[in-house]
Amino acid sequence: MGLRDLIPALMLQLDLDQDCYDFIKWWEKVGEDSHYDWGDTDLPYLDIKDANIFEDVSWMKSKYGSVHQRTAMLLLKLKLLIDIINIKLTRKVTASRLPVELWRRAELDAIRSPVSKQWAGKPYQDLTATQQELEEQIKYTARYLQDSNQNFMQMLFEPEDYLGERPNAYSPGSYEEAQLALSYSYAAWWEHIGVLELLDSAKAIAGRDSESEIADMMKGETFKTHPGSDRTKEELLADVSRNRLWGYFDEAVEDALYLGEVKPSQVNQERRHALWEQAVAEEEAFNESDFDEEELDESDPGEDGFNA
Repeated sequence: MGLRDLIPALMLQLDLDQDCYDFIKWWEKVGEDSHYDWGDTDLPYLDIKDANIFEDVSWMKSKYGSVHQRTAMLLLKLKLLIDIINIKLTRKVTASRLPVELWRRAELDAIRSPVSKQWAGKPYQDLTATQQELEEQIKYTARYLQDSNQNFMQMLFEPEDYLGERPNAYSPGSYEEAQLALSYSYAAWWEHIGVLELLDSAKAIAGRDSESEIADMMKGETFKTHPGSDRTKEELLADVSRNRLWGYFDEAVEDALYLGEVKPSQVNQERRHALWEQAVAEEEAFNESDFDEEELDESDPGEDGFNA
C-alpha cells in the first residue's frame, strides 16, 4: 500500500494533470521494469517530464499494471473529454451571441484542466478530432483497467457498498485491491463534475438496449450454471449494462453534446429496434416459404401417380 498509489488521485484533485500523467507513465513503464535497480540511487527517478498527454495509451498494455495508476489514467482521460464537451457546449450557446474574444473567455471558464486551455477558441473540427481520440483512449484504458482488476467498475457504480471499510492487505486483481483503489480515488471521481454522469449515461443506454434480452439470458444454461444465478432480473440487467457500457460510450458522448429533447441515443435505439424487427420478420417469412415448398414437394405426384 505504497504512497505512489495515493498520489495520482491527489494530483487530479489539485489539477496537476500533466504531473499526474508523467507520474503514471514513469511507474507503468519504468517502475514496473523488473531490471530496474531500486538500490542504485544514481538511476533516474520520476524523470519523465511533459510527456504527450494526448498520445496513444498502448504503452499501458500489460497485465501487471497497477490498478491504482489505471484508475487515475481513466479519470484523467475522462476529465479531458469532459472539458472538450464543455467547450463545445459553450460555443454552441455563445458563439452566435457574443464577440469572438468573449466566447473564447467563456470557454476558458467552462474547463477545469490546465491542459485543456489550449483548446479554447480552436476550430470545431480540431476539437472533434481530439474528442474522438480521447474516446478511443478511454475505452482502451478501461480495457487495461479491467485486465488489472475486474471488480473496480462495479464498485465505482455502487460506492456506498464498498467505502465503509478499508482492507489491510490485498493481492493483485482481488476484491480487496479494488476496494482499496476505490477508497483512494473516489473523492477525485466525485469531484470531477460530469465524469460519473457520463458513465451513468452510457450504462443507462446499454441498459435500455439490453432490457429485452434479460428474460432469455435467465433461461439459458450459462446463467443457470454459473455463479450469480440467484440474481433478480433487475440485478442481472444492472450487471449487463455495466459490462456493456463501453460499447455505448460514444453514444453517451453524443447525448452530452446534444441540446435538443430527443437524444441521439434514443434515435439510434429506435433504429436498431426497427432493423431487428425487420430482420426477424424476414427470417420468419423465409422459414414460412421453405415450409410451403416442402409441403408442395410432398403433395406433388410423380409420373406413376404416387408422390415423388
